[in-house]
Amino acid sequence: MKVISYTRGTDERAGILIDQNVYDVESCSSFLGMEEMPARLLCLLSAGRIPTLNELHQKLTEALRDKHELPLQCWASLEEIRLLAPIRRPPKIICIGRNYRDHAEEQGAKLPQAPLLFAKSPTSVIAPGEPIVIPRGSEQVDYEGELALVIGREVSKAGEEEAAEAIFGYCCMNDVTEREAQFSEKQWFRSKGMDTFAPLGPWIVTRDEFGDPPELEITTKLNSEVMQSSTTANLIFSPVAIIAFVTRNITLQPGDIISTGTPGGVGVFREPQVFLKSGDTVEITIEGIGTLTNPVTAEG
Repeated sequence: MKVISYTRGTDERAGILIDQNVYDVESCSSFLGMEEMPARLLCLLSAGRIPTLNELHQKLTEALRDKHELPLQCWASLEEIRLLAPIRRPPKIICIGRNYRDHAEEQGAKLPQAPLLFAKSPTSVIAPGEPIVIPRGSEQVDYEGELALVIGREVSKAGEEEAAEAIFGYCCMNDVTEREAQFSEKQWFRSKGMDTFAPLGPWIVTRDEFGDPPELEITTKLNSEVMQSSTTANLIFSPVAIIAFVTRNITLQPGDIISTGTPGGVGVFREPQVFLKSGDTVEITIEGIGTLTNPVTAEG
């Protein structure tokens, strides 16, 4: 199941994407005689309504198969709506550093013995199509294509089974990084948490669509040129292992995002180095999920 956040006016809505059409969760649940669902995806997750969402998806699939007509307020084509980040303001964004073997190799670094955690600011999240903004005076802003996990339930001190069940789904993320700040300040929060530095989307594909762990091709293109090309089989720590590690000490909540690390090919370790500039376009494609595309512009 593909789940989106979108707007067709001013209100943020949750929708299910089927065959390039968007079916509004709140309106469709009411029309199909189900208990009414929250309008926003984060509210839906926080209310523990994932089983009802799965039931709605099944009912929609059956209605479409049987060619039942749905009223206009229940659906729209993908071209008629504006995609938002699936979770516009996550409670937390936790990222994993140096979690691909090929990324560790390009740095000449040893493989970590445990996941390396850092955080991004919730206000760094932007939607598909929104611009990544290079801060005034910055000359070393880098891309990092990543597989992101969306947490669907509160979880603490999770074993492997509970950690897997906590994953609502997967989406693409760009862990944009200001390298000058990262290397000069010796900590990563400002360099990775700046406004617009967490493009997220284009939608969430639920966990049941994949294996555990998923083994997916991941590609980052800069102006149509492939810069990163790998597979999540190269992850050092799997999504389940990451959640189990994080929740030893940190409770995860519905809507939290965990970005699982980037493969080799980032700009700072290329020869010559490659950094983002105004006018660029970054595309992150993950097999079975889709493509997250964002233009790049300069502040001011």
